Amino acid sequence: MQYPQLIDYHMHTAVTVDGKMDEVQACEQALKLGIREIAFTNHVMLKQPDFLTTPESFVSHWQKIQVCQQRYPQLKIRLGIEIDYYPGWEQKIADTLHSYQEYMGRKFDLVIGAIHELNDIFFSNQKHAPELYNDHDLLALYRDYFAVSIDAVRCGLFDIIAHPDLIKRYTHELTPPLDFELYRTAVEPFIDALLETEVGIDFNMKGMKLKVGEPFPSMAFLDLYLSRARSRVLEPILTLGSDAHHAEDVGGYLREGAMLLLEHGQHTLTSFEQRKRSPFAMGLPS
Repeated sequence: MQYPQLIDYHMHTAVTVDGKMDEVQACEQALKLGIREIAFTNHVMLKQPDFLTTPESFVSHWQKIQVCQQRYPQLKIRLGIEIDYYPGWEQKIADTLHSYQEYMGRKFDLVIGAIHELNDIFFSNQKHAPELYNDHDLLALYRDYFAVSIDAVRCGLFDIIAHPDLIKRYTHELTPPLDFELYRTAVEPFIDALLETEVGIDFNMKGMKLKVGEPFPSMAFLDLYLSRARSRVLEPILTLGSDAHHAEDVGGYLREGAMLLLEHGQHTLTSFEQRKRSPFAMGLPS
């Protein structure tokens, strides 16, 4: 299967504990699929020791990317970062980004903001997730999650918000699914904040391989985002990513994600270079 007009803008190498591939393996898998452009977006979670990356490690990562770019000139390779947002930690996050960029001597191409913790619980981690979901009002948790997400959008540090409804990660396992209409009123101001600040969203396909069985965000969520953008005559800011942590997962479900976007009238994604956006026209094999 070829992917001649797609990007994979969410992938993790062994810079942190969860990544199980190196830069070369990721590039070779992308090329095997015909993907045109990729972004490495390794984690930095300032409250999670296993997900901290030293500036020196990022320098090494960047050097490996440059070697790959010379080795694979037909593939555009972007240097990104996925850094967690914590309310009240805006200055620490900004200082961390600045220190990485100072060490590397360049800007990131893309800074993705993420929320993996709520109420100081690492809810996206299978070991810790029950601490949040058990014996809690699920709808209240969703509302709290999107309230924090709004703060993340408005803090001015991020280009994109990762997997924007990650709070549903353990539905079908620890919780029943929650119908979108029940928490739509919590999502609407989040989408308004995205559009007002020109921050985009990561259409993240990892959920397709999980029990949740749908992308992050859901199609109901995405439809609302697209319709509100179009009603304001704004171009949606969207990246598409596999959230791969293993080489065999690079490009995973990207074709399905692109087809969903095309079916909903969205023909462009967003490419980033040095924090500047440009449109990327999607296409699929005939």
